[in-house]
Amino acid sequence: MMQSSRLNEIKPPEYSFDPTTVIDEDSRITQFKELILKHEISNLMALKLRKLEAFDIVIIADDSGSMQTKSTSNLTVSDPFAKTKTRWDELKETVAIVTEIAALLDEDGVDIFFLNRPPVRNITGPSAALDAAFQPKPTGYTPITSTLQAVLHEKWHGIAHGDRKKLLILIATDGQPTTSTGQIDKEGLKRVLVHERGNVPGEIPVCFLVCTDDDYEIEYLNEWDNVILDLDVVDDYFTERRQIIEVQGSQFPFSRGDWVCKMLLGAIDPEIDALDETPINSAARRKSTQQSKQKSHSNSQNGCEIS
Repeated sequence: MMQSSRLNEIKPPEYSFDPTTVIDEDSRITQFKELILKHEISNLMALKLRKLEAFDIVIIADDSGSMQTKSTSNLTVSDPFAKTKTRWDELKETVAIVTEIAALLDEDGVDIFFLNRPPVRNITGPSAALDAAFQPKPTGYTPITSTLQAVLHEKWHGIAHGDRKKLLILIATDGQPTTSTGQIDKEGLKRVLVHERGNVPGEIPVCFLVCTDDDYEIEYLNEWDNVILDLDVVDDYFTERRQIIEVQGSQFPFSRGDWVCKMLLGAIDPEIDALDETPINSAARRKSTQQSKQKSHSNSQNGCEIS
């Protein structure tokens, strides 16, 4: 476990004062520290999480039929009797962690939009509302373009300039975007990402979470990652961790909690975005490595490793 002295260095984000709400500062600090411990989030990530205070956070979750595909992540676990999960099962687990972390930084929780079912709003972690939203099996096509346009209309264009924060959108998908009738719609999605995300760089960053190990299906995302502004693409946990360790070294801490933080931060923080490409500075490396050595056990939480 992380030593308490290290925890005391990590300060939670400072919310602006709301006279209608009584804020228990001690409780908020305690919750933040407990969350860091629970998900074994590194000091590097914990310090940068404060940036999310400036954003309203929205998730677009792919609930198309292909999300019923069995995941291959169970091949990497030690339990030979572990139940095989679908991509949909793993996405639900990942969304629960994302919302739990984000809720401490986005006070009204996270809105989750689906491609083929109604959205759920103000989610702050594992809950009955989240369970109910994921209860029906995934089915249908992959209309990411129209769903993204609906999110932009409701959460950005439909809000007066002075009343809105910046908007961070996480899109989890396992394939190529389609129209509502099933035609491939990569060009339509690219057009929205390039031309319909506001006029100022950094206003509406987007992160794609890859829910498949089929390189062909997500080749377009890797291409866009290099050419579209304010866009990041995050692979499944094991792939992302392997890529980062190759660059940062075997002692670099990267838990599943850090993986979720990379989703949230990659499109808004260049250093986090480049973890799988460029070694971080030596001071940051020593701090993260020291924290890693202070932990007495590895993450015991069930995996969220989307494959």
